[in-house]
Amino acid sequence: MLSVEEALSRILAEIRPLESVSLPLDQALGSVLAQDIVAHEDMPPFDNSAMDGFALLSQDSKPQGGHPPRLRVIGGVAAGYVAQTRVEAGTAMRIMTGAPVPAGADTVIQVELTNSDGPQSKWVEILQEVPPGNNIRPAGEDMRSGQTILTRGQEIGAWEIGILATLGYAQVQVVRRPRVAILGTGDEVVDIDAELQPGQIRNSNSYLLEAAVRQAGGIPQRLGVARDTTESLREKFSQAVHADLILTSGGVSVGDFDLVKDIMHEQGAINFWRINMKPGKPVAFGKISGVPLLGLPGNPVSSAVTFELFGRPVIRKLQGHTRLQRQQIEVIVEQDIQERAMRRHYVRAHITQHAGKFIARPTGNQGSNIMTSLLQANALLVIPEGGATVKAGEHIQAIMLYWPED
Repeated sequence: MLSVEEALSRILAEIRPLESVSLPLDQALGSVLAQDIVAHEDMPPFDNSAMDGFALLSQDSKPQGGHPPRLRVIGGVAAGYVAQTRVEAGTAMRIMTGAPVPAGADTVIQVELTNSDGPQSKWVEILQEVPPGNNIRPAGEDMRSGQTILTRGQEIGAWEIGILATLGYAQVQVVRRPRVAILGTGDEVVDIDAELQPGQIRNSNSYLLEAAVRQAGGIPQRLGVARDTTESLREKFSQAVHADLILTSGGVSVGDFDLVKDIMHEQGAINFWRINMKPGKPVAFGKISGVPLLGLPGNPVSSAVTFELFGRPVIRKLQGHTRLQRQQIEVIVEQDIQERAMRRHYVRAHITQHAGKFIARPTGNQGSNIMTSLLQANALLVIPEGGATVKAGEHIQAIMLYWPED
């Protein structure tokens, strides 16, 4: 059996990022940039006011004979407009937040530090001396023309959308999202709205994987369930080969009806089909008609865990990400964890943070069929190979699925 690291290395060696496409900005959220984003103008493009107040010369804000200076108000300027009058010594101009600083002025004083007869007053008293540049946001303070702001390979989140909109990128080049075909297998598997008959189970894996693929950035397509015949599998795979990745659940173990490996041999190639891990030993990887196929186990928890370790990195690489795996941190286990199996064990756990330390508590029964063990899990504890026993209070590595909020 392969180690987890060798299996992932073999898989990723066969995966290449997809081609780029141009998307409207409002459809680019979650995609990965396929281009560097360069500012074509200064941002802000002009000196502007950070406050509602008055634009003036800083020297005119100095007290005169122990009294606040009184300046003549010569007009006002709002955001979106440009003042037609120059500020000169002894004068001031009302200014709104975001408005261009009028010519001649070198400072802005907020309205709270002034006194006047009201919005139409022809004069204003300056109650505090202010230095040059006060409350002025200079042109190019945020971004300079020619500066690279975002780089190829960055994921586009809400803040990146704001940057792109600010710079006028109505269209953006991104790596195409991978299409992922999802196929359940087994005569015992029926759809989720079916009334269960003896020996049957619902097709939960396909729906779980559909959601996981979507969260990872892929475009999932459920193809239903292939029966335990080579004819049924061939028919389903003929639909799947139009995708960028095929995910199957079940059919890759050692039973007489585990036929996915046979079809891989028949229509493509199989790279490996067993990994030294728990849950999820029977994981297959290869190609069918040139399309990468990742065969996950049929047990639901095994399918979920192996998708996290192998399926998610594949989708992220296809989509152009450079950081493919979840972050690992050191945690302290709250209780003993004894592992009799010699394989590496990925224990579902809930991590909380206390006094700057991360505390891990397993989420109950760790059987590969216990789906409720996934509900509170925000991490996978990495229990080393060799039947290790981890004592309460010891430090081990954890793969973070979600960061603790408490």
